[in-house]
Amino acid sequence: MSPKVLIFTKRVLPRSNTFVAAQGNNLPSYQPVYIGLRTDSSGSDLIAGKATCVQSTVEPLPWLSRLLLDGCQRLTPKWQQALAEQQANLIHAHFGKGGYYCAPIAKKLDIPLLTTFHGSDITQKDKFSYNSKHRDIVFSQSAKILAVSQFIKNRLIQRGCPQDKIIQHYVGIDNQFFAPATEKSAHPTILFVGRLIEQKGCQYLLQAMREINKKLPDAELIIAGYGTYQEKLQAQAAELNNVTFVGAQNREQVKQLMANAWVTCLPSIVMARGNEEGMPTVCVESQAVGTPVVAFATGGVSEGVVNEKTGLLSEQKNVAQLTDNLLAVLQSSALRHQLSQAGIAHVDEHFNIRRQCQKLEQIYRTL
Repeated sequence: MSPKVLIFTKRVLPRSNTFVAAQGNNLPSYQPVYIGLRTDSSGSDLIAGKATCVQSTVEPLPWLSRLLLDGCQRLTPKWQQALAEQQANLIHAHFGKGGYYCAPIAKKLDIPLLTTFHGSDITQKDKFSYNSKHRDIVFSQSAKILAVSQFIKNRLIQRGCPQDKIIQHYVGIDNQFFAPATEKSAHPTILFVGRLIEQKGCQYLLQAMREINKKLPDAELIIAGYGTYQEKLQAQAAELNNVTFVGAQNREQVKQLMANAWVTCLPSIVMARGNEEGMPTVCVESQAVGTPVVAFATGGVSEGVVNEKTGLLSEQKNVAQLTDNLLAVLQSSALRHQLSQAGIAHVDEHFNIRRQCQKLEQIYRTL
């Protein structure tokens, strides 16, 4: 019988957690069982046909069960029994708070705990951020800590995580699905994919679009995503030309948008609380289909995008440089081709999900 791994996210499974499903579904020999506190149907297609074990569907009083787990690290009997029946070999928690929730599960089931830190769960620096008081529990009770980039590894060390527990491991993307495409939009097209929140920086891209409208009147900007900043962004875009908001998109739709675009833009910034990109999958997926990336060099972005080789980077909030970089890519087919070919090779070498999952299983076995 194949070994099993319990894969924890707080909700099972948000559409924004495509990277969790991609990793779990591509494990060569381990069977994934997706577990969490509540269901989230927005990403149900990502784990269709896979085993799940969700607290809210097992417990008669799920709110009480969540309260006991969050406040007291107490695992209630019904969910413990349901999890035990899976006969898993280990538990893999995503995000720092997930590791906190999973510590008592791992203890009760007597299986090792592996926790992946992704970004703001370790970069936020004020004392209330992401329950930083719980990090010591995660650091001490996890057998190993995975960092999704070297940038995140450095932040973990700065926050007191024992270095001998940390393994830097790129999650990777399915570059057979996000495969090179040749058909492009007839008009110069910029793509933004991400949550519409302040940190993702779409407001700076819209500022750049003002100048791009003047230089390339037929240039288009497609904004895919949703979030609390949407109304502000739409108001900002109202005075611009050729800006379209297409809302949340599924995996197939994102791939098609990336394939059609001439360039993908990631203008993420560092927030006052420390929120910063760990390793944005959008920049890797875009390069996999052959679409170059222009971005701000924040967090782990410079590991995903090699400046002047697979894309163009500039310091955060530098709208003038962002504008120049976007125009450089849009106006030169030779540069686009050069960046495209290098990006495809870069992703295959460092972010191939199948190779990365083979490495992940080697880590599993050491536990």
